[in-house]
Amino acid sequence: MLAKVREKERALELRRKGYSYRDILSEIPLAKSTLSMWLKDLPLTEDERRYLKSRRDANISRGRIKAATANRTRRLAREADVLKEAREKFLFGGTDPLFFLGISLYWAEGSKRNLSFGFTNSDPQMMIVMIKWIEKFLGIHPEAIRARLYTHKPFAYENAENYWSVKTRIPLGNFGKTIYKPTGLLVKKRPEYKGCLRIELNRTSYLFVMFWQQMLIERYGKEE
Repeated sequence: MLAKVREKERALELRRKGYSYRDILSEIPLAKSTLSMWLKDLPLTEDERRYLKSRRDANISRGRIKAATANRTRRLAREADVLKEAREKFLFGGTDPLFFLGISLYWAEGSKRNLSFGFTNSDPQMMIVMIKWIEKFLGIHPEAIRARLYTHKPFAYENAENYWSVKTRIPLGNFGKTIYKPTGLLVKKRPEYKGCLRIELNRTSYLFVMFWQQMLIERYGKEE
């Protein structure tokens, strides 16, 4: 009984010093329910409450820093693996003109800002070539590609989503909500125009393309 009294007194002392429940339990081996019962009616001064809060906030900050560091370490390790695989594929694809064509097309028309793969164009043949490139060198089937159509509201009746789905083999279920761009035109200047299609892949695919682009620069882009 005396030992329990001493444990309770020690728990109260540590709590007033700003210790968290976890901190106290690491020093005093007892059930958390027992500790909660001991501390539930503990009167704290305003200074003790502020100090306890500052310790709790500090622990949260340390936890966030630790989690961010762990995430960064995992990300760098993943990027190193992708770079190694990208170098191997670059050597393998070097004899196929389609390999360099796809890299060049993305270099010219692809997204480089948000660290994810995005390619937009209104030319169906170009999109077909790009999707064949994605399938062959990134190993991603059209059924796994996300898409979104950008067009003008007066031409919504044409159901261009169906047109692009057939051309690209991307299921209609993979299409996001169509974006309608403002226009004052009621008649198309180009009757064959079916809007702009944007296709999207994951960040790993983006890393592959950026690594390949850099390798292409290293091979051919050096100044004389």
